[in-house]
Amino acid sequence: MPSEELLGEWQLQKNFDYAYDEYLKAHQDRVVSAIAAFKERLERTHFHYGRFAIPTFYKSHFLTPKQEHLIKRVSSTMTQILNTAIRLYFEEVHLSHLYRIPQDAAELIKIDPGYSQNVVFCRYNTMLEGERFKIMEFNVDSSAGAAYTDQVESLLMHEEPLRDFFHEYHLKGSQRVENILHALLETYEEFGGTETPTIAIMDWKHVRTMSEFEYLKSFFEERGYKTLIVDPREFGYKSGKLYHKNTRIHLIYRRAEFNELLERIDEIQDMIKAYRDRAVCMVNPLRSRLASTKAVLSILTNPEYDHFFTDNENKIKREHIPWTRRLADAEDFYGHKKIYLIDFLKDEKESLVLKPSSGSGGKDVTIGSETPDQDWNAALDKAVKGDWVVQEFVPIPIMTVPEVINGKLDFSYKKYNFNAYVFGGKYSGGLVRLSNESVINIARGGGLIPSLATEVIPERMEA
Repeated sequence: MPSEELLGEWQLQKNFDYAYDEYLKAHQDRVVSAIAAFKERLERTHFHYGRFAIPTFYKSHFLTPKQEHLIKRVSSTMTQILNTAIRLYFEEVHLSHLYRIPQDAAELIKIDPGYSQNVVFCRYNTMLEGERFKIMEFNVDSSAGAAYTDQVESLLMHEEPLRDFFHEYHLKGSQRVENILHALLETYEEFGGTETPTIAIMDWKHVRTMSEFEYLKSFFEERGYKTLIVDPREFGYKSGKLYHKNTRIHLIYRRAEFNELLERIDEIQDMIKAYRDRAVCMVNPLRSRLASTKAVLSILTNPEYDHFFTDNENKIKREHIPWTRRLADAEDFYGHKKIYLIDFLKDEKESLVLKPSSGSGGKDVTIGSETPDQDWNAALDKAVKGDWVVQEFVPIPIMTVPEVINGKLDFSYKKYNFNAYVFGGKYSGGLVRLSNESVINIARGGGLIPSLATEVIPERMEA
Protein backbone atom coordinates (compact mmCIF):
# COMPACT_ATOMS: atom_id res chain seq x y z
CA MET A 1 0.00 0.00 0.00
CA PRO A 2 1.25 3.55 -0.73
CA SER A 3 2.48 5.49 2.29
CA GLU A 4 0.38 8.27 3.81
CA GLU A 5 3.04 10.73 2.66
CA LEU A 6 2.82 9.44 -0.93
CA LEU A 7 -0.97 9.61 -0.85
CA GLY A 8 -0.75 13.12 0.54
CA GLU A 9 1.45 14.26 -2.33
CA TRP A 10 -0.87 12.59 -4.85
CA GLN A 11 -3.85 14.38 -3.27
CA LEU A 12 -2.02 17.71 -3.36
CA GLN A 13 -1.37 17.27 -7.07
CA LYS A 14 -5.07 16.47 -7.59
CA ASN A 15 -6.00 19.55 -5.57
CA PHE A 16 -4.04 21.74 -8.00
CA ASP A 17 -5.90 20.22 -10.92
CA TYR A 18 -9.22 20.66 -9.17
CA ALA A 19 -8.46 24.25 -8.16
CA TYR A 20 -7.53 25.14 -11.74
CA ASP A 21 -10.65 23.56 -13.22
CA GLU A 22 -12.84 25.33 -10.67
CA TYR A 23 -11.13 28.62 -11.47
CA LEU A 24 -11.93 28.15 -15.17
CA LYS A 25 -15.57 27.36 -14.36
CA ALA A 26 -15.83 30.52 -12.25
CA HIS A 27 -14.60 32.60 -15.22
CA GLN A 28 -16.33 30.57 -17.92
CA ASP A 29 -17.45 33.40 -20.21
CA ARG A 30 -13.98 34.93 -20.42
CA VAL A 31 -12.27 31.55 -20.69
CA VAL A 32 -14.37 30.30 -23.61
CA SER A 33 -13.45 33.30 -25.77
CA ALA A 34 -9.85 33.23 -24.50
CA ILE A 35 -9.35 29.60 -25.59
CA ALA A 36 -10.23 30.44 -29.18
CA ALA A 37 -7.88 33.45 -29.19
CA PHE A 38 -5.15 31.36 -27.56
CA LYS A 39 -5.27 28.80 -30.37
CA GLU A 40 -5.13 31.54 -33.00
CA ARG A 41 -2.01 33.01 -31.40
CA LEU A 42 -0.37 29.59 -31.38
CA GLU A 43 -0.94 29.28 -35.11
CA ARG A 44 1.30 32.32 -35.60
CA THR A 45 4.23 30.80 -33.64
CA HIS A 46 6.69 27.98 -34.36
CA PHE A 47 4.38 25.55 -32.54
CA HIS A 48 4.07 23.24 -35.55
CA TYR A 49 4.93 19.62 -36.26
CA GLY A 50 5.23 19.49 -40.01
CA ARG A 51 2.39 21.51 -41.51
CA PHE A 52 0.13 21.17 -38.51
CA ALA A 53 -0.09 22.95 -35.17
CA ILE A 54 0.63 20.63 -32.27
CA PRO A 55 -2.52 19.91 -30.24
CA THR A 56 -2.49 21.59 -26.85
CA PHE A 57 -4.91 22.74 -24.17
CA TYR A 58 -5.63 25.81 -22.08
CA LYS A 59 -3.92 24.28 -19.08
CA SER A 60 -0.56 23.24 -17.69
CA HIS A 61 0.53 20.30 -15.62
CA PHE A 62 1.31 21.26 -12.01
CA LEU A 63 4.38 20.19 -10.05
CA THR A 64 4.39 20.43 -6.26
CA PRO A 65 7.61 21.57 -4.53
CA LYS A 66 8.24 18.03 -3.28
CA GLN A 67 7.81 16.58 -6.77
CA GLU A 68 10.20 19.13 -8.26
CA HIS A 69 12.79 18.35 -5.59
CA LEU A 70 12.40 14.61 -6.25
CA ILE A 71 12.87 15.07 -10.01
CA LYS A 72 15.97 17.24 -9.50
CA ARG A 73 17.52 14.73 -7.10
CA VAL A 74 16.82 11.71 -9.31
CA SER A 75 17.93 13.52 -12.47
CA SER A 76 21.31 14.40 -11.03
CA THR A 77 22.01 10.85 -9.90
CA MET A 78 20.58 9.25 -13.03
CA THR A 79 22.95 11.28 -15.20
CA GLN A 80 25.86 9.73 -13.31
CA ILE A 81 24.28 6.30 -13.74
CA LEU A 82 23.91 6.73 -17.51
CA ASN A 83 27.47 7.95 -17.91
CA THR A 84 28.70 4.94 -15.93
CA ALA A 85 26.59 2.58 -18.04
CA ILE A 86 28.23 3.96 -21.18
CA ARG A 87 31.71 3.70 -19.70
CA LEU A 88 31.08 0.01 -18.97
CA TYR A 89 30.83 -0.60 -22.70
CA PHE A 90 34.41 0.61 -23.14
CA GLU A 91 35.98 -0.49 -19.86
CA GLU A 92 34.33 -3.89 -19.30
CA VAL A 93 34.81 -5.57 -22.66
CA HIS A 94 33.13 -8.80 -21.49
CA LEU A 95 29.88 -6.81 -21.08
CA SER A 96 29.90 -5.12 -24.48
CA HIS A 97 27.67 -7.81 -26.00
CA LEU A 98 24.83 -6.67 -23.73
CA TYR A 99 24.47 -3.47 -25.77
CA ARG A 100 23.97 -5.33 -29.06
CA ILE A 101 25.87 -2.75 -31.10
CA PRO A 102 26.61 -3.72 -34.75
CA GLN A 103 30.20 -3.32 -35.93
CA ASP A 104 29.52 -0.32 -38.17
CA ALA A 105 27.78 1.47 -35.30
CA ALA A 106 30.59 0.54 -32.91
CA GLU A 107 33.08 2.34 -35.14
CA LEU A 108 31.18 5.60 -34.65
CA ILE A 109 30.52 5.06 -30.96
CA LYS A 110 34.18 4.62 -30.10
CA ILE A 111 35.09 8.10 -31.43
CA ASP A 112 36.16 10.28 -28.50
CA PRO A 113 34.09 13.51 -28.69
CA GLY A 114 36.71 15.58 -26.86
CA TYR A 115 34.80 16.13 -23.60
CA SER A 116 33.93 14.02 -20.57
CA GLN A 117 30.13 13.68 -20.57
CA ASN A 118 28.72 10.80 -22.61
CA VAL A 119 25.21 12.24 -22.26
CA VAL A 120 24.62 16.00 -22.24
CA PHE A 121 21.01 16.21 -23.46
CA CYS A 122 18.40 13.75 -22.31
CA ARG A 123 14.64 13.58 -21.92
CA TYR A 124 13.36 11.11 -19.37
CA ASN A 125 10.01 9.70 -20.46
CA THR A 126 8.29 8.97 -17.15
CA MET A 127 5.11 8.29 -15.25
CA LEU A 128 4.73 10.80 -12.43
CA GLU A 129 1.86 10.69 -9.97
CA GLY A 130 2.31 11.90 -6.44
CA GLU A 131 5.76 10.68 -5.43
CA ARG A 132 5.67 7.74 -7.81
CA PHE A 133 8.27 8.68 -10.40
CA LYS A 134 9.09 5.90 -12.87
CA ILE A 135 11.47 6.38 -15.80
CA MET A 136 10.21 4.26 -18.68
CA GLU A 137 13.01 5.12 -21.09
CA PHE A 138 15.72 7.67 -21.86
CA ASN A 139 15.37 9.77 -24.99
CA VAL A 140 19.00 10.64 -25.64
CA ASP A 141 19.30 10.53 -29.41
CA SER A 142 17.07 13.48 -30.24
CA SER A 143 15.30 14.87 -27.18
CA ALA A 144 12.86 17.16 -28.97
CA GLY A 145 10.11 19.43 -27.66
CA ALA A 146 11.87 21.95 -25.42
CA ALA A 147 11.34 24.89 -27.80
CA TYR A 148 7.73 23.87 -28.41
CA THR A 149 7.10 23.79 -24.67
CA ASP A 150 8.73 27.15 -24.01
CA GLN A 151 6.47 28.75 -26.60
CA VAL A 152 3.18 27.39 -25.32
CA GLU A 153 4.25 28.03 -21.70
CA SER A 154 5.08 31.67 -22.44
CA LEU A 155 1.71 32.25 -24.09
CA LEU A 156 -0.18 30.49 -21.32
CA MET A 157 1.53 32.41 -18.52
CA HIS A 158 0.69 35.71 -20.20
CA GLU A 159 -2.99 34.88 -20.62
CA GLU A 160 -4.90 37.66 -18.87
CA PRO A 161 -7.77 35.41 -17.64
CA LEU A 162 -5.24 33.11 -15.92
CA ARG A 163 -3.04 35.77 -14.36
CA ASP A 164 -4.72 35.74 -10.95
CA PHE A 165 -4.50 31.96 -10.67
CA PHE A 166 -0.81 31.85 -11.59
CA HIS A 167 -0.10 34.66 -9.12
CA GLU A 168 -2.02 33.07 -6.25
CA TYR A 169 -0.24 29.73 -6.60
CA HIS A 170 3.19 31.23 -7.34
CA LEU A 171 3.59 29.15 -10.49
CA LYS A 172 6.91 29.47 -12.25
CA GLY A 173 8.01 28.58 -15.75
CA SER A 174 11.23 27.02 -16.98
CA GLN A 175 13.90 28.18 -19.38
CA ARG A 176 14.35 25.03 -21.41
CA VAL A 177 15.91 26.60 -24.50
CA GLU A 178 18.12 28.84 -22.36
CA ASN A 179 19.30 25.67 -20.64
CA ILE A 180 20.04 24.02 -24.00
CA LEU A 181 22.27 26.93 -24.97
CA HIS A 182 23.98 26.94 -21.58
CA ALA A 183 24.74 23.19 -21.81
CA LEU A 184 26.05 23.60 -25.36
CA LEU A 185 28.41 26.41 -24.37
CA GLU A 186 29.56 24.65 -21.22
CA THR A 187 30.42 21.53 -23.25
CA TYR A 188 32.14 23.62 -25.93
CA GLU A 189 34.30 25.24 -23.25
CA GLU A 190 35.33 21.84 -21.89
CA PHE A 191 36.04 20.74 -25.46
CA GLY A 192 38.60 23.52 -25.63
CA GLY A 193 36.74 25.99 -27.80
CA THR A 194 38.07 29.51 -27.46
CA GLU A 195 36.29 31.39 -30.26
CA THR A 196 32.71 32.58 -30.05
CA PRO A 197 31.10 29.55 -31.68
CA THR A 198 28.95 29.45 -34.78
CA ILE A 199 26.32 26.82 -34.03
CA ALA A 200 24.81 24.35 -36.48
CA ILE A 201 21.48 22.76 -35.55
CA MET A 202 21.92 19.49 -37.44
CA ASP A 203 19.10 17.40 -38.84
CA TRP A 204 17.82 16.29 -42.23
CA LYS A 205 15.97 18.61 -44.57
CA HIS A 206 12.19 18.55 -44.35
CA VAL A 207 11.94 16.93 -40.91
CA ARG A 208 8.68 17.75 -39.19
CA THR A 209 10.43 19.50 -36.28
CA MET A 210 11.87 22.23 -38.54
CA SER A 211 9.74 24.93 -36.87
CA GLU A 212 11.33 24.06 -33.54
CA PHE A 213 14.78 24.52 -35.10
CA GLU A 214 13.76 27.94 -36.39
CA TYR A 215 12.76 28.97 -32.88
CA LEU A 216 16.07 27.69 -31.48
CA LYS A 217 18.02 29.51 -34.19
CA SER A 218 16.24 32.77 -33.40
CA PHE A 219 16.85 32.35 -29.68
CA PHE A 220 20.54 31.51 -30.03
CA GLU A 221 21.11 34.46 -32.36
CA GLU A 222 19.36 36.84 -29.97
CA ARG A 223 21.98 35.74 -27.44
CA GLY A 224 24.78 36.61 -29.85
CA TYR A 225 25.57 33.22 -31.43
CA LYS A 226 25.37 32.91 -35.20
CA THR A 227 23.28 29.80 -35.90
CA LEU A 228 22.50 27.76 -38.99
CA ILE A 229 20.13 24.87 -39.59
CA VAL A 230 22.20 22.32 -41.50
CA ASP A 231 21.53 18.99 -43.17
CA PRO A 232 24.41 16.60 -42.26
CA ARG A 233 25.11 16.09 -45.98
CA GLU A 234 25.79 19.80 -46.50
CA PHE A 235 28.97 20.09 -44.43
CA GLY A 236 32.37 20.50 -46.04
CA TYR A 237 35.66 19.65 -44.34
CA LYS A 238 38.82 21.35 -45.53
CA SER A 239 42.13 22.46 -44.02
CA GLY A 240 41.14 20.97 -40.67
CA LYS A 241 37.95 23.01 -40.34
CA LEU A 242 34.26 22.22 -40.84
CA TYR A 243 32.14 24.50 -43.01
CA HIS A 244 28.62 24.95 -44.22
CA LYS A 245 29.15 26.68 -47.56
CA ASN A 246 31.56 29.45 -46.54
CA THR A 247 30.68 29.59 -42.86
CA ARG A 248 32.95 27.93 -40.31
CA ILE A 249 31.09 25.69 -37.85
CA HIS A 250 32.47 25.31 -34.34
CA LEU A 251 29.61 23.64 -32.49
CA ILE A 252 26.95 21.16 -33.64
CA TYR A 253 23.69 20.68 -31.75
CA ARG A 254 22.92 17.18 -33.02
CA ARG A 255 19.27 16.44 -33.62
CA ALA A 256 19.71 13.85 -36.39
CA GLU A 257 19.23 10.38 -34.92
CA PHE A 258 22.16 8.01 -34.75
CA ASN A 259 20.56 5.23 -36.82
CA GLU A 260 19.68 7.66 -39.60
CA LEU A 261 23.25 8.95 -39.67
CA LEU A 262 24.49 5.38 -39.86
CA GLU A 263 22.16 4.56 -42.75
CA ARG A 264 23.56 7.51 -44.74
CA ILE A 265 27.14 7.26 -43.55
CA ASP A 266 28.58 7.48 -47.08
CA GLU A 267 26.85 10.84 -47.58
CA ILE A 268 28.12 12.50 -44.40
CA GLN A 269 31.82 11.69 -44.44
CA ASP A 270 32.99 15.30 -44.13
CA MET A 271 31.05 15.72 -40.90
CA ILE A 272 32.29 12.38 -39.53
CA LYS A 273 35.92 13.19 -40.36
CA ALA A 274 35.69 16.57 -38.64
CA TYR A 275 34.11 14.93 -35.58
CA ARG A 276 36.80 12.23 -35.51
CA ASP A 277 39.56 14.86 -35.82
CA ARG A 278 37.93 17.03 -33.13
CA ALA A 279 37.63 19.86 -35.61
CA VAL A 280 34.09 20.42 -34.35
CA CYS A 281 32.33 19.94 -31.01
CA MET A 282 29.19 17.84 -31.48
CA VAL A 283 26.59 17.46 -28.73
CA ASN A 284 25.20 14.88 -27.96
CA PRO A 285 28.21 12.75 -28.87
CA LEU A 286 27.59 9.70 -31.04
CA ARG A 287 28.46 7.42 -28.13
CA SER A 288 25.31 8.60 -26.34
CA ARG A 289 23.61 6.03 -28.60
CA LEU A 290 24.53 3.48 -25.94
CA ALA A 291 22.07 5.09 -23.52
CA SER A 292 19.28 5.56 -26.04
CA THR A 293 18.55 1.88 -26.51
CA LYS A 294 15.99 0.43 -24.11
CA ALA A 295 18.37 -2.48 -23.65
CA VAL A 296 20.40 -0.29 -21.28
CA LEU A 297 17.46 -0.55 -18.86
CA SER A 298 18.06 -4.30 -18.84
CA ILE A 299 21.52 -3.61 -17.44
CA LEU A 300 20.39 -0.96 -14.97
CA THR A 301 17.62 -3.11 -13.45
CA ASN A 302 19.66 -6.32 -13.17
CA PRO A 303 21.25 -6.76 -9.70
CA GLU A 304 24.09 -8.72 -11.32
CA TYR A 305 25.62 -5.38 -12.36
CA ASP A 306 24.94 -3.41 -9.17
CA HIS A 307 28.59 -3.60 -8.10
CA PHE A 308 29.48 -1.10 -10.84
CA PHE A 309 27.33 1.55 -9.14
CA THR A 310 27.26 3.23 -5.72
CA ASP A 311 24.75 2.30 -3.03
CA ASN A 312 22.82 5.52 -3.65
CA GLU A 313 22.78 4.94 -7.42
CA ASN A 314 21.44 1.42 -6.89
CA LYS A 315 18.74 2.77 -4.60
CA ILE A 316 17.72 5.32 -7.23
CA LYS A 317 17.69 2.64 -9.94
CA ARG A 318 15.51 0.30 -7.88
CA GLU A 319 13.03 3.02 -6.96
CA HIS A 320 12.68 4.79 -10.29
CA ILE A 321 13.31 2.36 -13.17
CA PRO A 322 10.71 -0.39 -13.74
CA TRP A 323 12.00 -3.92 -14.24
CA THR A 324 13.12 -4.27 -17.86
CA ARG A 325 14.87 -7.06 -19.77
CA ARG A 326 15.99 -7.69 -23.27
CA LEU A 327 14.09 -10.79 -24.30
CA ALA A 328 17.44 -12.42 -24.92
CA ASP A 329 18.25 -11.92 -21.20
CA ALA A 330 14.81 -12.15 -19.59
CA GLU A 331 15.03 -15.87 -18.99
CA ASP A 332 17.95 -15.35 -16.64
CA PHE A 333 16.39 -13.25 -13.94
CA TYR A 334 12.98 -12.22 -12.68
CA GLY A 335 12.25 -11.93 -9.00
CA HIS A 336 15.32 -14.06 -8.23
CA LYS A 337 13.73 -17.00 -10.07
CA LYS A 338 14.62 -18.83 -13.23
CA ILE A 339 11.76 -18.67 -15.73
CA TYR A 340 10.74 -20.25 -18.96
CA LEU A 341 10.43 -17.17 -21.12
CA ILE A 342 7.42 -17.81 -23.38
CA ASP A 343 5.29 -19.25 -20.57
CA PHE A 344 6.21 -16.32 -18.37
CA LEU A 345 5.33 -13.73 -21.02
CA LYS A 346 1.95 -15.36 -21.56
CA ASP A 347 1.15 -15.92 -17.89
CA GLU A 348 2.18 -12.42 -16.81
CA LYS A 349 0.69 -10.65 -19.84
CA GLU A 350 -1.46 -8.28 -17.76
CA SER A 351 1.59 -6.79 -16.04
CA LEU A 352 3.96 -6.49 -19.02
CA VAL A 353 4.74 -4.27 -22.01
CA LEU A 354 6.70 -5.27 -25.14
CA LYS A 355 8.88 -2.66 -26.89
CA PRO A 356 11.45 -2.66 -29.69
CA SER A 357 14.81 -1.93 -28.06
CA SER A 358 15.66 0.88 -30.47
CA GLY A 359 12.16 1.99 -31.40
CA SER A 360 10.76 5.51 -31.20
CA GLY A 361 7.45 7.29 -31.67
CA GLY A 362 5.59 4.57 -29.78
CA LYS A 363 5.77 2.28 -32.81
CA ASP A 364 5.07 -1.41 -32.07
CA VAL A 365 4.70 -0.86 -28.32
CA THR A 366 2.28 -3.52 -27.06
CA ILE A 367 0.58 -3.27 -23.65
CA GLY A 368 -0.41 -6.70 -22.40
CA SER A 369 -3.45 -5.61 -20.38
CA GLU A 370 -4.95 -3.90 -23.44
CA THR A 371 -4.11 -6.57 -26.01
CA PRO A 372 -6.20 -9.67 -26.88
CA ASP A 373 -4.36 -12.96 -26.30
CA GLN A 374 -4.14 -13.72 -30.00
CA ASP A 375 -2.52 -10.35 -30.78
CA TRP A 376 -0.20 -10.63 -27.75
CA ASN A 377 1.01 -14.02 -28.94
CA ALA A 378 1.65 -12.59 -32.41
CA ALA A 379 3.64 -9.73 -30.86
CA LEU A 380 5.63 -12.24 -28.81
CA ASP A 381 6.46 -14.23 -31.92
CA LYS A 382 7.81 -11.07 -33.55
CA ALA A 383 9.65 -9.90 -30.44
CA VAL A 384 11.57 -13.11 -29.69
CA LYS A 385 13.01 -13.03 -33.19
CA GLY A 386 14.37 -9.49 -32.87
CA ASP A 387 15.95 -7.03 -30.47
CA TRP A 388 13.07 -6.30 -28.10
CA VAL A 389 12.60 -5.67 -24.40
CA VAL A 390 9.89 -6.64 -21.95
CA GLN A 391 9.08 -4.12 -19.23
CA GLU A 392 6.97 -4.05 -16.12
CA PHE A 393 3.74 -2.14 -16.81
CA VAL A 394 3.36 1.08 -14.83
CA PRO A 395 -0.19 2.49 -14.46
CA ILE A 396 -0.80 5.56 -16.62
CA PRO A 397 -2.12 8.64 -14.80
CA ILE A 398 -5.12 10.62 -16.01
CA MET A 399 -5.85 14.33 -15.89
CA THR A 400 -8.65 16.64 -17.01
CA VAL A 401 -8.24 19.24 -19.75
CA PRO A 402 -10.62 22.06 -20.72
CA GLU A 403 -12.39 22.08 -24.07
CA VAL A 404 -15.03 24.25 -25.68
CA ILE A 405 -18.01 22.24 -26.92
CA ASN A 406 -20.98 24.01 -28.51
CA GLY A 407 -19.73 27.31 -27.16
CA LYS A 408 -19.54 26.08 -23.56
CA LEU A 409 -16.68 25.08 -21.30
CA ASP A 410 -16.33 21.35 -20.81
CA PHE A 411 -13.66 18.93 -19.59
CA SER A 412 -12.33 15.67 -20.94
CA TYR A 413 -10.01 13.05 -19.50
CA LYS A 414 -6.60 12.35 -21.01
CA LYS A 415 -3.89 9.85 -20.23
CA TYR A 416 -0.53 11.52 -19.82
CA ASN A 417 3.17 11.01 -19.24
CA PHE A 418 5.69 13.42 -17.75
CA ASN A 419 8.87 14.20 -19.68
CA ALA A 420 11.79 15.61 -17.71
CA TYR A 421 14.49 17.48 -19.62
CA VAL A 422 17.92 16.90 -18.14
CA PHE A 423 20.64 19.05 -19.71
CA GLY A 424 24.21 18.89 -18.45
CA GLY A 425 23.10 16.69 -15.56
CA LYS A 426 20.49 19.17 -14.29
CA TYR A 427 16.71 19.10 -14.44
CA SER A 428 15.82 21.79 -16.97
CA GLY A 429 12.03 21.80 -17.08
CA GLY A 430 9.32 19.41 -18.11
CA LEU A 431 6.57 18.83 -20.59
CA VAL A 432 3.53 16.60 -20.48
CA ARG A 433 2.23 14.61 -23.44
CA LEU A 434 -1.43 13.64 -23.47
CA SER A 435 -3.53 11.20 -25.44
CA ASN A 436 -6.70 9.15 -25.44
CA GLU A 437 -4.46 6.12 -25.96
CA SER A 438 -2.08 4.42 -23.55
CA VAL A 439 0.81 4.68 -26.01
CA ILE A 440 1.32 8.43 -25.72
CA ASN A 441 3.26 10.19 -28.45
CA ILE A 442 2.86 13.40 -30.41
CA ALA A 443 3.70 11.51 -33.61
CA ARG A 444 0.65 9.34 -32.87
CA GLY A 445 -1.73 12.28 -32.55
CA GLY A 446 -1.13 13.20 -28.93
CA GLY A 447 -0.99 16.66 -27.40
CA LEU A 448 1.54 18.69 -25.42
CA ILE A 449 1.29 21.03 -22.43
CA PRO A 450 3.99 22.58 -20.22
CA SER A 451 4.67 21.55 -16.65
CA LEU A 452 4.75 24.43 -14.18
CA ALA A 453 6.14 24.22 -10.67
CA THR A 454 4.81 26.08 -7.64
CA GLU A 455 7.04 27.67 -5.03
CA VAL A 456 4.53 27.61 -2.18
CA ILE A 457 1.47 25.61 -1.17
CA PRO A 458 -1.54 27.66 -0.01
CA GLU A 459 -2.59 26.57 3.50
CA ARG A 460 -6.10 25.71 2.38
CA MET A 461 -4.66 23.13 -0.05
CA GLU A 462 -2.52 21.48 2.63
CA ALA A 463 -5.42 20.93 4.96
